[in-house]
Amino acid sequence: MRPDPAPALASLKDFQHDTVEYAFRRLWTDEDQVKRFLVADEVGLGKTMVAKGVISKTVEHLWDTDKRIDIVYICSNSQIARQNLSRLNVVGGSEVKHADRLTLLPKVIRNLREQRVNFVSFTPGTSFKVGNSGGAYAERVLLYWMLADCWGTEVSGRVRWKKFFEGGMNRGNFQDQLAWFDRSSLDEDLCVSFGQAIEGATGPNGGPLRAELDACATEFNYMRGRPSGDLGSRRDRLVGTLRQLVARAAVEHLEPDLVILDEFQRFKDLLDADDEGARLANAIFDHPDAKVLLLSATPYKMYTLPDEPEGDDHYQDFTRTVRFLAGDERAHVVERELRAMRETLVLGGDPQRARDARHRVEIELRRVMSRTERLSSTPDRDGMLSESTMPGVELAVQDLRSWRTFDDVARQIDRHDVFEYWRSTPYPLNLMERGSYQVRTKFQAAAECNDPKVATILASSQGLLSWNDIRTYQQVDPGNAKMRGLSADVLDRGAWRLAWLPPALPYYEPAGAYAEPDLRAFTKRLIFSAWAVVPKAIAVMISYEAERRGVEAAGLSARAYDDRPITPPLQFRMDGERVAGMPALALLYPSLSLALAGDPLEIARSRARELPMARESLLEVARERVRVLLQELPDGHPGAVPDQRWYWAAPFLFDRVLWGSENEPFLKTMRTWNSEDDDVESRVGAHIRAADAVDELVLGPRPDDLGDVLATMAIAGPGVCALRALSRVTGGSPALADPVIRASAYEIAQGLRSLFNKPEIVALLRSGEEDEAYWRAVLDHALDGCLQSVLDEYAHVLIESEGLQDASAHTRASTLTDTMTEALSIRTAANAVEDVQVVDGEIRLEDRRINSHFAARYGRTQSSDQAMVRETTVRTAYNSPFRPFVLASTSVGQEGLDFHTYSHAIVHWNLPGNPVDLEQREGRVHRYKGHAVRKNVAAEHGGAALEPRHDDPWVAMFDAARSNRAPEDSDIKPFWIFTRPGGAVIERYVPALPLSLEAQQYHRLLRTVGAYRLILGQPRQDDLVRYVGADATWLRIDLTPPSRPRAAVKSTATAGSGAIANS
Repeated sequence: MRPDPAPALASLKDFQHDTVEYAFRRLWTDEDQVKRFLVADEVGLGKTMVAKGVISKTVEHLWDTDKRIDIVYICSNSQIARQNLSRLNVVGGSEVKHADRLTLLPKVIRNLREQRVNFVSFTPGTSFKVGNSGGAYAERVLLYWMLADCWGTEVSGRVRWKKFFEGGMNRGNFQDQLAWFDRSSLDEDLCVSFGQAIEGATGPNGGPLRAELDACATEFNYMRGRPSGDLGSRRDRLVGTLRQLVARAAVEHLEPDLVILDEFQRFKDLLDADDEGARLANAIFDHPDAKVLLLSATPYKMYTLPDEPEGDDHYQDFTRTVRFLAGDERAHVVERELRAMRETLVLGGDPQRARDARHRVEIELRRVMSRTERLSSTPDRDGMLSESTMPGVELAVQDLRSWRTFDDVARQIDRHDVFEYWRSTPYPLNLMERGSYQVRTKFQAAAECNDPKVATILASSQGLLSWNDIRTYQQVDPGNAKMRGLSADVLDRGAWRLAWLPPALPYYEPAGAYAEPDLRAFTKRLIFSAWAVVPKAIAVMISYEAERRGVEAAGLSARAYDDRPITPPLQFRMDGERVAGMPALALLYPSLSLALAGDPLEIARSRARELPMARESLLEVARERVRVLLQELPDGHPGAVPDQRWYWAAPFLFDRVLWGSENEPFLKTMRTWNSEDDDVESRVGAHIRAADAVDELVLGPRPDDLGDVLATMAIAGPGVCALRALSRVTGGSPALADPVIRASAYEIAQGLRSLFNKPEIVALLRSGEEDEAYWRAVLDHALDGCLQSVLDEYAHVLIESEGLQDASAHTRASTLTDTMTEALSIRTAANAVEDVQVVDGEIRLEDRRINSHFAARYGRTQSSDQAMVRETTVRTAYNSPFRPFVLASTSVGQEGLDFHTYSHAIVHWNLPGNPVDLEQREGRVHRYKGHAVRKNVAAEHGGAALEPRHDDPWVAMFDAARSNRAPEDSDIKPFWIFTRPGGAVIERYVPALPLSLEAQQYHRLLRTVGAYRLILGQPRQDDLVRYVGADATWLRIDLTPPSRPRAAVKSTATAGSGAIANS
């Protein structure tokens, strides 16, 4: 059936649709159409959505041709691919075929000719180079079966070939992987091409490749154990050659019509290279039928300023990009006119000549690129970015002690310059990974040979991290000016007291820590450093101090840090044959009766004029509704003491009595969970059976506070909150009774149970009433922290970030459940810390572990599937309202990734070396419906949430904000930019010491940013003034695509009807 691009285009914002129409026209329909087009929209403006629109229009455009349509999406790492593929797929529900490596392409391009439209994705790294190594095990499994397909029984089942391809993997595990491989995934034509390539290829030693393969494999026939170094090296070179051949065959097998190269700047080294990687890339880019859509907010780098002596070359990388897009002749024109602009700027001259030069540059660039920016959407052209001061960034005595120890040791082991390490990280000898830095490796060697001079330095040192202090939960000096500032910024304001971030739109007055103004305004911190040791140091030091404060507040300081973790209190435990964890099950139970009785949004809509409504007023309504519900249940039998079973039994009884047949489908689902968890310590099955038999209970007297507890559970119970949050985005009130939605809510509640069982959260909640049952402490914290508002906001964010706008209700629920539970269930990371001691003149290094949970590091220190999974989970958790609240990373490889949903604060721990990296870093937290934007929209249009027209209050608020903007505004406002006096902004922190060299470098970097953005269009006003002064509007190069006629914006929510009141 002919595809319809309308749904994909309807999901675009107006400025994105403008770009789609212009890019498509330049690639496909203009008389002077081009082969390559660059979308250089500013970081975070949704270039992926533009690509989605171009794909949909391209498929429609090519539909009437006779050939199949191949769309190829290429990006530099699998994290970006995972984030973007669900958003890009517009091919009628067809599966997106993705390969993590270039050499694994054969697994995803099977039988392309059998489908009318194919969507193929792969992540070749940044170079397209395959290399000569043995590769990953998945590649070797693929090669084994492709070779078996070509050579038949000469390979299949032969021991020598299994040994040949197993590499360093355990033999049994490798054979399991061979057995699990789906041979039907191989394309027959591709295997034939691969076999023919082998027959004609030369081996690493200069002979026929097939002969060299046979000879080497024969030596593996009777080999026991591992191959010798020489044999293993020969084998790896041969496997490397096969990997190159299979990559070449796969690339030649593609017949791309549209190639999308995401984060183009990551592939810039391919432009002038002349190697196998460049040839593979060009085989795709230069395919006769292929059009190439390039996506990059930062398509060139600049390290000098135009007014500096070497400034002639400051745009050299940009003209190189233009040459790739438009060819030599047009690149020369751009280069010439930029030079004319520079001469006017630096030497003075006729401004009109410069304006003419700028105009000619715009004409040439618009042929092959466009750029939309957010800066023009704010009156002062600041793009919501504000420079913020981090408190407490100051040197202390302990910093100097650490410096003296580190410097003395470094000098003794023949490495002198360690200033940058010390300036960036505390306790470097304790926190650097073994083998990570040369100075650390030399220190290890000196310690192992017990260097007496090093031992003397260490014995008298006061600049090392004391494990005894850690073990006894003593306060540890941050040991570094930047770390001291971060601790003051995050921990001193009390963020360690939060289990989740306060919601942007609380439906009622929060309490406890969630009511404190400093914490109401808090956002997560995203930190970038130039040194790999820094993310670990931040994760260790900040997490330890957050945990220490919680332990101290809970009165648990007598515990040792390395004691066995406490038993999770929310357990489905057994006391003999008696189920003893039923209150925990009641917390998780998505009660239909309580979900309807205690919905704070519905109560606010019926009783309040503004948000947040008074907490006590909400509780009064919930108590009254629960009182009515309790009248439907039998009174308890007389007895001497209140029957505590009422607390858990009542929610199940409500649904049995009041909902009968509508409740039965969910009960059937619950009964299937009986067998899922029947271990000795946590038998959920027995508890569910007890809940299922609730109508057979003979209950005693009701506790006096039963109504109060059930009212709190109706408002803030994890199960009912999860159910209502899902219902907001899956159809409203009717979805509450859907057994599939309720089952998903139970799973999310299980994730919340995992959160509340974490030792650091247990300590946090137990810092209240000492004798209070933990399940009650959980309820109170959920009530104080407005859990319903938190989950509603999170669900709204996920619908769009997970590409679920057009998904069914059950698909939405399933995906949201998977994402939420992944975020909630993230495991604490254990970080290696070196305990350095000198005992009787002997240096002793002992490996210790410090957990990170409040803060985390992002980015792999090793390349493995397990590390990749951990990296994905950390990002999922950071993009949630839950911990970690601080994420630290190096800049490498983070382009294109989203970190904005709960963060609008960026910390440049070390300054980047060029404006590209500064743009990319800050673009991670300034994106669509980011945390700062949501806060401001809620503060300005929170009253729209009270309108009942939308199940999802966030849709109502954004509709109200959109309806109230100026007619000339694009959809950048309110979705990317939304400001208000005293409102949230994108916070830029540079924790540099005053008068330091780093502070001077920062000033120069800002001048470079102004010059960099001139070539692409819109500098921030402050950056521009720093660079050229106040009058420089003539310098701005405008690459904005032509606007389509704007349709009138229809309001679907009443604007400003009761903005959030100040608590």
